[in-house]
Amino acid sequence: MTHPPVGVRTEYLLDAGSSRSVGAALQPVLAEIRTVLGASVGLVGYRPRTPDARLLMLAVDAPGDPDPPLPNEPFHLSGCPPRRRPSVVADLRLSSALRPRQLLLRSALVVPWADQHGDGLVIVGRTCAAPAFPGTATDLVRRLGGSVRRTVSSGRRLGAVEINRDLQRAMKEVAAAAVGCTDVAETLTTLLMSAQRLFGSDVAYLSLPELDVETFTFDQTLGIRTPDFRHLRIRDGQGLGGLARSLRQPVRSLNYACDSRLHAAPVAETAREGIVSAMATPIIVDEQVEAVLYVGDRRLHPFSETDEEVLAEFAAYATLGLKRRATEAYRRDVLRRQEQERLAYDLHDTAVRGLLEIGFAAEQVRDDLSGAPDVQASLATIAAAAERSMEALRGRLDLLVGGSTRRTAGDVLEEIAEASLRPDAGHRFLVRTPDSVLPDAVADALIRIGQEALVNVDLHAGSAAEVRLDVTAEEWVLSVTDAGGGARPACTSGTGSREHAHLGVLAMQRAADRVHGKVERLPAPSAEGFLVRATVPAGEGR
Repeated sequence: MTHPPVGVRTEYLLDAGSSRSVGAALQPVLAEIRTVLGASVGLVGYRPRTPDARLLMLAVDAPGDPDPPLPNEPFHLSGCPPRRRPSVVADLRLSSALRPRQLLLRSALVVPWADQHGDGLVIVGRTCAAPAFPGTATDLVRRLGGSVRRTVSSGRRLGAVEINRDLQRAMKEVAAAAVGCTDVAETLTTLLMSAQRLFGSDVAYLSLPELDVETFTFDQTLGIRTPDFRHLRIRDGQGLGGLARSLRQPVRSLNYACDSRLHAAPVAETAREGIVSAMATPIIVDEQVEAVLYVGDRRLHPFSETDEEVLAEFAAYATLGLKRRATEAYRRDVLRRQEQERLAYDLHDTAVRGLLEIGFAAEQVRDDLSGAPDVQASLATIAAAAERSMEALRGRLDLLVGGSTRRTAGDVLEEIAEASLRPDAGHRFLVRTPDSVLPDAVADALIRIGQEALVNVDLHAGSAAEVRLDVTAEEWVLSVTDAGGGARPACTSGTGSREHAHLGVLAMQRAADRVHGKVERLPAPSAEGFLVRATVPAGEGR
């Protein structure tokens, strides 16, 4: 007798990861039953024999339904008789346990079935008023229902093949990155990418402990867009990751905003990020939780207990590639970098913004004064000194942060957003391109230009701004548009005279010059405000 390799399972109870084999196997059987009976909806439900298990939808056949039940979505039944034999039921109501979604079947045929792992139901019904199904239909469904049990079993075996294949691929990727563990950051990035592919999730992110080991902070992220979420600090027992740490096992949240198990959860930050469903698992090295791995989706995703099992298997293998000493050194480096960034942002919020306001005020008074050339000269000197000091300080801040590399278009917009003087103004940040990596020089220039333009909006306009980054094969184009509400300097072009240019405009033009780009200030195309547009040829930095 041959045995499967260690770590390879021959059957998983439910669809999980990217596998949909159970549902795909049931679909033609369910469609046949529904068609023979002239029904509008066919469902296969299943309740595992595990504590607190709910009825899950294994498969759905509902042509024309724009919002059918999701794979593994839990439902409540009302109006179903308790007896375990086929029956015809009127007004059977199915209510989702995750969302305000109900399905009312005016006439339904319910056929129970079971296997060694749980109890199931085949439900075939009509959503509109129609004659009830004849009693003889139960015999037909009983015969066809027998094939449902066999089909579920074969679907599970096929699913196990797919899940094992995906797991082995992910584990090989992590193992290859972890050889020698010379670069823990690269290993952790590979870990995130492999987890994201394994589950086909929208986002994946990893938290590491701070000096206070009770508090974890997000270090590496994939698909995360908002600074508030990226900078969260999670204590033991707090939120999804804190619960996974305290239980030392994977935890899933199908609808994060409504999950009553989560203590002091960052619901607002998670909602702004757009994450609806998520899972978290601790990564344990030498009996210590060294990290927490998360995967999540921006749509409702009914993660199953099998998804938890797959995530646990992946995390258990991933720990083999993380040597504790190297992980500790990396954690200290992360904490040092985060402290430097915090200091840099604090300095930006105080000194740089103060210099900006001094320069703007000096320019405004200079432009308002008539005559008094000595006073105008003094004010011009103040504005020029503020500009030089601001440029020098920003250069030092760049050195302090360490010059971020491999920034995507989304990272560029995030750094621009962090410079806003009015973070609650409702500024919109859009990427009109695949989120690809920008050359460092181009990213630095666009960030500098975008920050200057956004601060200018915050100081002089009463409206919110739209910041958009477009990438084509020929150029990078950053646009900052506002709807007006205040007085600003006149429109200029990157090719025009700089003798009387505005303080912020000079900084933008200099940043553009460094990458052979140009900056234009134009009337907004559909509003009373202004458009600042920076264009950099795509050949720069590539």
